Amino acid sequence: MRSIALALFGCWVLTPMIGVADAATLVVAEVRGIALKPGSTLDSTKPLTLKQGQHVTLISETGSTLKLDGPYDRPPVATGEAAGVGLNQTLAALVTQRQARAGEFGVTRGTVLADLPEPWVLDATHSGNVCVLENGTPVFWRPDSKAVAELSVAPVDRSWIAKAQWPVGSDRIQITTDVPMRAGEAYVVNFNSNESAVTMVQVPATLTNAEMRAGWMAARRCEQQAQALLKTAAP
Repeated sequence: MRSIALALFGCWVLTPMIGVADAATLVVAEVRGIALKPGSTLDSTKPLTLKQGQHVTLISETGSTLKLDGPYDRPPVATGEAAGVGLNQTLAALVTQRQARAGEFGVTRGTVLADLPEPWVLDATHSGNVCVLENGTPVFWRPDSKAVAELSVAPVDRSWIAKAQWPVGSDRIQITTDVPMRAGEAYVVNFNSNESAVTMVQVPATLTNAEMRAGWMAARRCEQQAQALLKTAAP
């Protein structure tokens, strides 16, 4: 009788602990029609209510992407991690989409992205989204530093322009501007007379590990940096 009582007590103690372990933090990556901001966090065990037409994209602690559309009224975890898209799958899909676009327009430029030496540099030769840490400063990178290069950055309305000469032997450069480069805004980067259009994406401090940051980057189409982050974070 005493053994049965102890066993029952053990089950009673362990059950709440399992519930706590299941709780996880989800970070909002994209929203539509709902009063949430990218970078805000949600408890995976608490109900999320979405009306018809509302949408939210969430990043899990493993870097998986979970896209939910209204009507929806239950905890995000109820959908299950398996219903989300894994980080590697998201990156592979982005590569496939880029190659399909290149084939559709009959071009090959930009199909293959250069391997970045670290995740927090921005490829000066490539158009697309670029991710910058919250409160971070954009640092541009080039794959070949054997010659002097000219670099300029301007907003799409050309209301100002910042120029710099890229010295020999340096593959990274930081451009100082009188007007801060802001997240969500588009810029024209001119590298040796070749223009690229980039949009700054802020990586919020609420992303607490490399997998979450890489998942955010992939969800916001900063795949080049996401791949670099996964490589540098690998044991």
